[in-house]
Amino acid sequence: MLEEAEREHRCAIGGINDSLYYALRRRVDSLELVCPYPNLYASSQYWNSLTLDERQHHVVGALMLRHPKWTFAGLTAACIYGFQHSYSLHDGTVHIASTGAVTGRDHKRLHRIYMSGIPQWQCRGIPVTSPARTLVDCASLPFSHALAIYDSALRMRRVTDGDIRTIALTSGCDEDPVLRLLRYADPGSENGGESVTRGRIIECGFAVPSLQVEFDNPNNPDMRYRVDYCWRLYDGRIIAAEYDGMAKYADVSNMNRASLQAKLDYERRRERHLKEQHVSVVHLFYEDVMNPERLTAKLMDAGVPKIQ
Repeated sequence: MLEEAEREHRCAIGGINDSLYYALRRRVDSLELVCPYPNLYASSQYWNSLTLDERQHHVVGALMLRHPKWTFAGLTAACIYGFQHSYSLHDGTVHIASTGAVTGRDHKRLHRIYMSGIPQWQCRGIPVTSPARTLVDCASLPFSHALAIYDSALRMRRVTDGDIRTIALTSGCDEDPVLRLLRYADPGSENGGESVTRGRIIECGFAVPSLQVEFDNPNNPDMRYRVDYCWRLYDGRIIAAEYDGMAKYADVSNMNRASLQAKLDYERRRERHLKEQHVSVVHLFYEDVMNPERLTAKLMDAGVPKIQ
């Protein structure tokens, strides 16, 4: 049963009879198996080899068989669509659309999102709410995390601003979070980490930066330098911010990649060339982004203007 489930890229479904149920539970107790959702199972070794997105797909794949009438919604649908989002949002909850009242009889890992009519689509053979409806429901997430999903969906061209506004107006949901996200969403953001960082910058009350601004590279005019965030101030100053993930420097496992020293040399040279163009650069790390006080202090020290 477990091998068949792995071949089908889903969790195994237990509970067919008492002896099978107890056999599975014994293996969970001995840590041979994991139970990521009630009555769904996977080999611990296999489960640990999966990414968080893959784990979500395995749970959904099994639930499709158990509940063929379900339509997945919210963060679960966003994951199925492949919209970039923070892994920290995953807590094992599965989100589905529902036209009925929430009764409280569901397991705590199941979250029903009420809607009078379910706009059902198919993605990878999985029934999900439409991209626009999915984004409207994701507006309930913390702003910076929801912004990453909106940026990604717009970047992938799975949905338009108008699609989202229409659903927000006709669904009876709280429009304010949706409209705020649409105000700041930008498909020019290259990845989820940059989107979350921009969201945090906005939440801290700083001016909205321009994204992926280019500057001259005197060593190679055809390969211009791009900065993640840029502010051009009225007094002529230019401030750039870079979101630095450590993998950018530390991954030297592939021998075809430049050496760590070469990467560091390139970054020093790049920063010197930017300074020669009167661009001051501030580097933001994950710890800064997750701490509003640290992020505010760093941006204020760099001279980034506040708007509120």
